[in-house]
Amino acid sequence: MTRINWQRIVLLVAAVGFLFAAVIMRLSFFAFALYALGAVSLVAHAMTWSALDGIETERHVTARDLEIGQDVVVTVAVRNRKPLPTIWLVAEDILPRGLEAAGQWARAELMMPFSSTRLQYRIRCNRRGYFRLGPALFETGDFFGLNRRFATGEASSYITVYPRVIPLAQYAIPTSRPMGETVVKRRLVEDPTRLAGVREYRTGDPLRRIHWKATARTGKLHSRVYEYSTLIGANILLDFGREAWDGGRERSELAITCAASIASHLADRRQQVGLVTNGGDASDVMPTETERLTAPTRPRIYQMLAEREQTDRLSPVRIPVRRGEHNLGLMLRSLARLRMTDALGFAQMIIEEYETWPREATALAIVPGISRELLAALVTMRNAGFTVAVLMIDNEQNFAHIRGVLQSEGIQPIHVRNEVELGALAL
Repeated sequence: MTRINWQRIVLLVAAVGFLFAAVIMRLSFFAFALYALGAVSLVAHAMTWSALDGIETERHVTARDLEIGQDVVVTVAVRNRKPLPTIWLVAEDILPRGLEAAGQWARAELMMPFSSTRLQYRIRCNRRGYFRLGPALFETGDFFGLNRRFATGEASSYITVYPRVIPLAQYAIPTSRPMGETVVKRRLVEDPTRLAGVREYRTGDPLRRIHWKATARTGKLHSRVYEYSTLIGANILLDFGREAWDGGRERSELAITCAASIASHLADRRQQVGLVTNGGDASDVMPTETERLTAPTRPRIYQMLAEREQTDRLSPVRIPVRRGEHNLGLMLRSLARLRMTDALGFAQMIIEEYETWPREATALAIVPGISRELLAALVTMRNAGFTVAVLMIDNEQNFAHIRGVLQSEGIQPIHVRNEVELGALAL
């Protein structure tokens, strides 16, 4: 919606009135001054509205996937592609909130025809997240300061800062089922690392199964026989609702670290792991289009950028329970981009989703606390045949109150106050 500039309308009406009075009263000098002022205003207006035409940006970043503590160097080339000069231009790259910057991310220049300038600065990635670098914000105007115009460049860059991973010597969260690889009577998966014996060759056995030493000793082809095993692993359930954490950023980031560390530990030991959370993906609210925004004021530009960062997504973030480095990479990327939302309650998510989860994987809920609704949802899972464990983040009062109840329901409770205690899970 276009705003009506009443100040300019009043000035225009006043100028027309004074000009009419000067003509009637034959005040030629005063009339000439008004003509000159009108001409200057028109020229100033035309200069302002053409100043940003042909101004383009090109952006380069040294990395897009980083770890906490690493730096990224951002270079923004600003070019004037038109045959007319821009009398003055202030170019400023919009920095991501929460990250430290050093260098030149803003400068004022006289942009001659087909000339260019450059912004270059360094970002220290001191927290995990999904961050937008840019777009560049331009401010220009006329010689006299009568008009100003603001616009953004087309290009933005996005970086992903991965969560911190705490090394765990051993995943030792006790549950009623064993964790890791377990020999089972029902033959699910044949494990080529667990040799059970040899037998005579059968038609269809692959060449890599042949046991050459036994073949040479007996004079007949023999094949290896492997034990059958299943991967228990864990399905990590992370509560990332804004209301549950009540603005506790340090606690919520510790929850992310716990999820990333446990997932990395299980994946390193070739166990299956997955992730389900009611948090949102920050990439969903970041605009992918490269539309240039223009406005008469700086606050209006920021308002327009904020209006583009909206989403109505209600579905959980899901990474299926699988095995392998690729699946771990998906989990860590999702945890890096995770943001708090109010869209979906954690207990509601469990009730709606748990029937699709594999029962052989331990359900590990990482939560800030246990409400009645969440307790009921966890008990429902336990009664449905799941092995359930709860890892509560720095909430001693609630943990002391609910610990006995969880144990009586067959749910293993664990409490973690900080990263040091997270390492104590390796005891």
